[in-house]
Amino acid sequence: MMHRRAGRKLRRTTSHRLAMFSNQLDSLMNHERIQTTLTKAKELRPLAERLITAAKNDGVAARRKVSRWIPDRTTVRKVFETLAPRFVDRPGGYTRILRLGARRGDAAEAAILEFVDFKFEAREKAPRKESLSDRARRAGGSRVETVRKQKPEPEEGEAQEGKPARKAGPSKEKPPRREVSGKAARPAPKKGPSRTGPSKRGE
Repeated sequence: MMHRRAGRKLRRTTSHRLAMFSNQLDSLMNHERIQTTLTKAKELRPLAERLITAAKNDGVAARRKVSRWIPDRTTVRKVFETLAPRFVDRPGGYTRILRLGARRGDAAEAAILEFVDFKFEAREKAPRKESLSDRARRAGGSRVETVRKQKPEPEEGEAQEGKPARKAGPSKEKPPRREVSGKAARPAPKKGPSRTGPSKRGE
């Protein structure tokens, strides 16, 4: 039976798991929104809400409690001065989890953990950089012609790089082939003594 085994180990050692939660809490308090897996978001959500509840009553004990999970002093100052005053009238439920479905690569179920009053603002896209081809079109008109470099032909008597100069000689062009109409012409028989009968040398 599962007695006294609360929480998920996430296949990590205790020190690794606590260090991961510390980093995620730091990112959540800074950016007010992080993307992670669903199981990690479920484990991180109660920790974040406890820190916000502790930060409502500013004091030395509360700051030490928050500093255990968030070692960065700038982030701790933001929690007490910016985040906690926004939820003074709210008894709990400061964060929410948005499911994103399966993640590419390992098919893990992804999710977004953010504060409930977070307002998403799309960033303005930076102007697109002009490529070399666009610059050439703008300079020379809409049509761009590519000019290929032609190798200069070597003059007679000059040798190319690493190659000896060719000697001028008679051209070895094949004569044009003669067309024969109908059947192919047979070569004429050679003239000479016939081998059918005995030779008459004495006559």
